[in-house]
Amino acid sequence: MKIKMRALQLESLTKYAFRAPSWWVSLILIAIAGALIELLAYLSANVPSGLGIAVAVPQIAVILLTIPLTKRCYQKFTWNRAGLLALANTVFCLLFLFFAFLPVFNIIFSYILASGFTLALTIAILTAVVDYRTGKILPAALLPAVLQLAAVFFIAGPQYLLPALIADAAFAFAAVLFLRVFDKPLKRGSGLIAMQFVNIYISHITGTGSGGADQMEQYLTNISEPAVVPETTFFFRREGKQDVWFVVPNLHPGPLSDIGGSNFPNILFEEFKDDALLFVSHGCASHDLNLISNNETEKIADAIRRSKAAAEKNPEFYQASASAPVRSSCGSVSILSQRLGNSLLMVATRSPEMTEDMDYSIGRIIIGEAKRWYEQVGFADGHNCMVKEDKITYPSTRIGNEYIKGATDAIESMRSSEMYPLSAGAAHTKLPFGRKDGFGDTGLVSLVTEAGGKKTAYVLFDGNNVKGGVRDILRDAVLKEGFDECEIMTTDSHIVNTISGRNPVGMAVPAEEILPYVLQSVRDAAADLSPAKVGAASEDCENVQVFGPGKIIQLTSEVSGIVSHLLPLFGLFLLAAALITVVTWLLL
Repeated sequence: MKIKMRALQLESLTKYAFRAPSWWVSLILIAIAGALIELLAYLSANVPSGLGIAVAVPQIAVILLTIPLTKRCYQKFTWNRAGLLALANTVFCLLFLFFAFLPVFNIIFSYILASGFTLALTIAILTAVVDYRTGKILPAALLPAVLQLAAVFFIAGPQYLLPALIADAAFAFAAVLFLRVFDKPLKRGSGLIAMQFVNIYISHITGTGSGGADQMEQYLTNISEPAVVPETTFFFRREGKQDVWFVVPNLHPGPLSDIGGSNFPNILFEEFKDDALLFVSHGCASHDLNLISNNETEKIADAIRRSKAAAEKNPEFYQASASAPVRSSCGSVSILSQRLGNSLLMVATRSPEMTEDMDYSIGRIIIGEAKRWYEQVGFADGHNCMVKEDKITYPSTRIGNEYIKGATDAIESMRSSEMYPLSAGAAHTKLPFGRKDGFGDTGLVSLVTEAGGKKTAYVLFDGNNVKGGVRDILRDAVLKEGFDECEIMTTDSHIVNTISGRNPVGMAVPAEEILPYVLQSVRDAAADLSPAKVGAASEDCENVQVFGPGKIIQLTSEVSGIVSHLLPLFGLFLLAAALITVVTWLLL
């Protein structure tokens, strides 16, 4: 089966994010609103004098005093957010004042209703953004309510204090009750606090918290579990030149930004920069195999070191031969295969159709088939075509079967491939584009092999997929440079995913601007060609802390469901509080 992951990944929650306007803009607008009400009071006997001050001053206090009052809370509250909260409260106050036109109520009642509503709104927002422990934010939330009570006393008289107090109490209770209900589903299902997740997530994606990524990793540790996952590395050795290592890790560089293991391809690249030029491809792995922290990358590095040390004890480990590249297909799946020494490297794509994450089990099935004839096999997901939908591919699906059958056919056909002397060259190209443009910190790495007079270019972007069609543009241009085969690949690094869940190579920067760097990279790699020996080794990455099967789906779907389905419930709670206020007004 194929699950639509776009709605279930942490990236999907970014749809709830937005940018607050500058605080001084909010301050000016609030002051203007207060002045206009005072002007209306001057012109109309039905509007009490001082009402404009009663509307504006409590919200100006929100802007000026909320930050000092929340200084010791879980997350940082910014001036712009304080301004936006105050401006929203002011707008709601103005809307509620229209109730004064109803024959049953007067303008004082409307102000009391507005005071209670904005108190509930302030409690909910500060709990979501500043501190999931509601008691910590109550001083800041109650400040404007106290000022509004004082305004009722001075404008309307002490007889209106009791209805105002009851209104505030009813609305505050509605907000607190909603927050308790909000936390229940996730706490019951995972033992986690939903509002704490909201705190950390908002802080992280907006860059306002201190140690947001660390807080998120610590939070997610509660759902993590240890995994044992193999990695395969092809070690290229050349006389007098830097080694090149082609790594196929079966772990996923997610979930997003610098949370978890989103940047592990670059961390791994930097870890071995003094030993070799690393080519960190994308293996068969989904968000189930997200590293819980980038620190877990060391376990991948340790596995690479152990595999190399053990393999090099065999004097025949390094072989100076390789086959010519062969491209085969099965249904929508295209596989580039090349024998390297006694091992086999395969890179799969479905371009121009969606080429996304494959379930870990597909890789294990393919590796198990290949081990009958080859010492090692590296099966890499090109991860190089993003179109409309992000889907995980499972072995039981049509596409999953195409991958497995296509790889099995390639494994068998490559057994009889003629072997030739091997040459290899590599290049690391820094790009003038950054994470917001869809490019990770490593940039671009190219590996060129030559065997039997055939040159193959493996081009790897540090990024999360490639915009549909861009892979084909780049590949065609490389082939015109005299290469016999080429594949464009990505590391699937989610370091490029911050506010937007989609940021593939070629979306922010057009293919025409990327192409010169690709061509220069493969030219440099070709110029670096020299006789090479290669050996492949595999080792388990032991006790790697990952999200675990279905955990990221469960967490994000529950949080997304809570946000989308329980918000109407908040409206019902507020409506109940409003009815209590109306009844109190009518009785008193």
